[in-house]
Amino acid sequence: MQLPEPFSAEVFEKSRFEKQHHIDLRGESITLRTVAEDTVFYSPEGKPEASIFAISYEREDENPQRPVMFLWNGGPGSATSTLHLECFGPWGIARDESGAPAYGLTPSADCLLDVCDLVFVDPVGVGLSRLLDPDKAEKYWSVDGDARSVAFFMIEWLRRRGRWDSPIYICGESYGTVRACRVLAELGRSPYSESRMVPGIAVSGVVLVGLATSDDLCDTELTAAMMPGMAASHWYHTPEVQSVPQTDFVEEAWQFARRELIPALFDGFALDEQVKADVAQKLAHYTGMPAEYWLSHDLKIASARDFMTRALPGYTLDLYDARMKTPDGMPYNEIGSSNNVPLRVMNGLLLPRLGVDTARLYYTGNINVPMRFINETEALEPPYKRTHIECLRDAMLANPQMKLLFASGLYDLCTHAGNTRYVINHAGLPMQRTTVREYPGGHGVYSSEEGREAFLKDVREMIERG
Repeated sequence: MQLPEPFSAEVFEKSRFEKQHHIDLRGESITLRTVAEDTVFYSPEGKPEASIFAISYEREDENPQRPVMFLWNGGPGSATSTLHLECFGPWGIARDESGAPAYGLTPSADCLLDVCDLVFVDPVGVGLSRLLDPDKAEKYWSVDGDARSVAFFMIEWLRRRGRWDSPIYICGESYGTVRACRVLAELGRSPYSESRMVPGIAVSGVVLVGLATSDDLCDTELTAAMMPGMAASHWYHTPEVQSVPQTDFVEEAWQFARRELIPALFDGFALDEQVKADVAQKLAHYTGMPAEYWLSHDLKIASARDFMTRALPGYTLDLYDARMKTPDGMPYNEIGSSNNVPLRVMNGLLLPRLGVDTARLYYTGNINVPMRFINETEALEPPYKRTHIECLRDAMLANPQMKLLFASGLYDLCTHAGNTRYVINHAGLPMQRTTVREYPGGHGVYSSEEGREAFLKDVREMIERG
């Protein structure tokens, strides 16, 4: 059953807003223009089906070979406002004395506009992007349709500006990492390309933040993959284990998972009882969850929520950033922070600064999208049917210049760092062109200032190396 369309006072009009700005960045005064515009997709009969609205920051140096990075968040159903306002944009959300988000904008000293242009892409249904024909929901709200529309948007962006020779970079977060892998398949010149358009557009680099390409880990794999995130979160909240540096504590937990936990889980019910008790005690040491839990669950974790509710007595740890905790008896927001500052800042401050004058509301999220989203890829048979990571691997193998950066937040219990480690170990990627980083942040690795600075430094280095 489909949800009804949301109430709306909007009348869609294809829009384009352009404005010039001057910013000081890394000791240099930069002139840039912002272009906020719709890209409308039409049926063969010329009927508008959907629009992708994107905000581009372009430095006015008339260099047709200047790098450009396309960025998007995840969900599916999340707008790109967090990457925009909290990490990459030239203006970010202001903070109050406690460090909490506040209604205001502040310049970003780490913005990458000195080395590349930035294009913040909101897929159909979020931000200012819209589904214009309700009968086409399945076309755009599916793994393949979502990726295909974003890939076609990128091609149209390059065409409008004549930027065919610009090095192209992609950054996707959370479900946006899935989108990035499938976009690579759409852009690549491969007989397996899902759309069969095979444009052959090379991508110079891909940044994947909070890898979400493996949701089907078995309980054995899940327990091992969660160890780095559980260990980092337990260390953060537990002074008794902080005599060991966090990096060492997390690595100890990972090596324990590889060398002791996995063999124990492999033995199953044949495992010696004393060995099982010893492993349970070590699990308790690295996670904070009682040994009795691990013994009663045969050394396996049932879900991330079990860790969230049992690791720190009296509290529920946050799924997206386990540094945050909710006292027992207080309501815990299961779908994330109740903070509404990004929506207010996007609509009330950033869009007016960019000269965007529209009756549309910028939606930072749209629950109708994931509720109706088709998660299955198109029913192709091998060798044409590929996993998301296989799309990524094939793109790297086809393009020997392409570089890859995996970015994980140590306190992320949703797309945890250990999952990324596990996937990489089984992906067959060219590791000499692959960088793997873990930052002191949550689902958004930039949720701490330390994590944000380190992450943007790594992205900058990727682009500068070319």
